[in-house]
Amino acid sequence: MLRELGSFPRVKIGFSEGDGFMWAYTTEEIDRLLPNPDQTETRRAARAKLAERRADWNAVDARIGYSRAKKAEAELAEVESALAKELWNTSSQSVAGIAAKLHCVLETEDPGSGLEEAPWPELRTILSDLVQICGSRHPG
Repeated sequence: MLRELGSFPRVKIGFSEGDGFMWAYTTEEIDRLLPNPDQTETRRAARAKLAERRADWNAVDARIGYSRAKKAEAELAEVESALAKELWNTSSQSVAGIAAKLHCVLETEDPGSGLEEAPWPELRTILSDLVQICGSRHPG
């Protein structure tokens, strides 16, 4: 969405002295930045521009499904968290169960195995060893 629209919905509010500006992302920010009675028209125009930019944002969102995807991601994160909690509250009955818990830590704390400082590479090596031990006990 940012690639298409360039930014989140916002409007530029210039300072009356001509010394710069601030971005306003909400109508409350517009009102705070333009509080004086003689700024009524500027405030109205800024609110209208923000509403226009929000409408553009909403149209792109509806077309590409950003909010739907974000909501689904949040719901899946809740499920993942509940399952991880259940895993931690269950006693391991085997080496495979211990490996599952270690895998859970690695995936929740270092998804994609990108961390290279200790203890992450060592923990991945331990997991690999556990998986290999489990595989040798149950070949095929």
